[in-house]
Amino acid sequence: MEEKKEQPSRLLNDDARKILVETFKGLKRPITLEVYVKDSVNIPYNQLAIRFVRELSEIDPRIVGRFFSIDDERAKKNNVSRTPSVLLDPDHYDIRYTGAPAGEEGRSFIEAILMVSRDESGLSAKAKKTLASLREKRHIQVFVTTTCPYCPNEVVNAFRCAIERPDLISAECIESAENIDLARKYNVGSVPQTVINGKTISIGMQTEEMFINGLMTLEPQQMPAQQAAVRDEFVGEFDLIIIGAGPAGLTAAIYAARSGLKTILLEKSVPGGQASLTPLVENWPGMQRIPGKQLMDLMVQHAKQYAHIHEGEEVKEIKIGKKIEVVTNDGRYLGNAVIIATGATHKKLGVDGEDRLYGKGVSYCATCDAFFYKGRNVIVVGGGNTALTDALYLDSIGAKVTIVHRRNEFRAEKALIDSVTARKINIIWNTEVVEILGDRYVQGIRVRDTGTGKERKIDADAVFIAIGETPMSEIASSIGIKTDDSGFIIVDKEQRTNIPRVYAAGDVTGGVRQIVTAVGAGAVAALTAFSDLAKWKRQG
Repeated sequence: MEEKKEQPSRLLNDDARKILVETFKGLKRPITLEVYVKDSVNIPYNQLAIRFVRELSEIDPRIVGRFFSIDDERAKKNNVSRTPSVLLDPDHYDIRYTGAPAGEEGRSFIEAILMVSRDESGLSAKAKKTLASLREKRHIQVFVTTTCPYCPNEVVNAFRCAIERPDLISAECIESAENIDLARKYNVGSVPQTVINGKTISIGMQTEEMFINGLMTLEPQQMPAQQAAVRDEFVGEFDLIIIGAGPAGLTAAIYAARSGLKTILLEKSVPGGQASLTPLVENWPGMQRIPGKQLMDLMVQHAKQYAHIHEGEEVKEIKIGKKIEVVTNDGRYLGNAVIIATGATHKKLGVDGEDRLYGKGVSYCATCDAFFYKGRNVIVVGGGNTALTDALYLDSIGAKVTIVHRRNEFRAEKALIDSVTARKINIIWNTEVVEILGDRYVQGIRVRDTGTGKERKIDADAVFIAIGETPMSEIASSIGIKTDDSGFIIVDKEQRTNIPRVYAAGDVTGGVRQIVTAVGAGAVAALTAFSDLAKWKRQG
């Protein structure tokens, strides 16, 4: 009997296929996806790109997959020289993935398919007006890794611009692992990194406005809060305005909307918060192990069933009156109550070289940037849960990890400490970093023994900093909300601040700072707001 060859398993499971069937109902016209490969180079990625496009074609016949060799004349016509390359509707747009659209970039790929099929960029009216004045060609390259949760938004910004001005703008998503030579050419050490016309414009995710301004001027954009443009346009009136879409804000939105409150959620970046950057969550009840990004995606989708989430809207001002006015870069909102769930951001070391070498070996996101340091010497600074989680993740991808901690013991969960011990990760105790060394990129650190005061140099290719968090409570302080000495918002047991109808929840209030506690605080804040507003309305 002839032995049957085992067929490769499908990339997309049944649940994913069902979701995509619904998603692709939004397609307006057929779209061609052209995949170019060279058999002898990047073979696993070639196969991944081919299988992904074929499976999408099976789900919806309006998605037409075409497959070519890099040696084909059509490859020359479309200026394709790297494998794999995936072009989206190349007869109409110059939009491509250089590298397989896998991992986090699967999201941007699906969104790009929808945008191209609709021939609609989805840019704001202001952005469209700005791009209409462009007179010179722009080629956008966004360097990504498959594990970076912030990269897809930067890629989508680039693709939106290419759809809006196909006559002048081309856009390319470059997967760094598959194109190491290109990543090195542009000294990519942190992602997303955006290069326009050969010049690095940004490291990190940008708002739409910043992205467009950088595209137009070919200069890096800095938009401090006091200089950022604010649109004086009334958006709407709500029972509850939630600021911040991390675990606390998302949960608050679910509970508030289910209680009957008309709710809006404003997020200056992308939903998910810092929890999205956790490689693996192992203490979420009911799930032994789940990637932080996957957990937050589930929360975001759940929250969207009940409330609108406005991304890319940074709150600039809150005005307290009978109605509470919240002013963002995109307009004005009126609400009866506000929940501040702005979270916290990474704390800096505050040493020489830290800012100058950011993105050139200095990183605060192991999930985003670990790939670049596989097989290389890296330092993780810190001794808490985040530092140990980062160290374990870096070790798992093959980096040579040393933890530098200023104390003589960790302040982390026992399970994490045990894992670090089992992996035999190098630890330098009672030591603080006093300088990060390097010219164009990190070459090492200068450290000081906290006991003897003696200093020495340690060679390293990267420094991952995980020394705690700084609360993003500036907007709260600006209206007189009380904070502690570290800047964390002070709340009572029901999440009330000292200002009536203004509540706070999550990492911005300090405390344990865990996903599960942020979720609980968000639920309490929403239910307290519901109860207080009922009394407030009765009192007139």
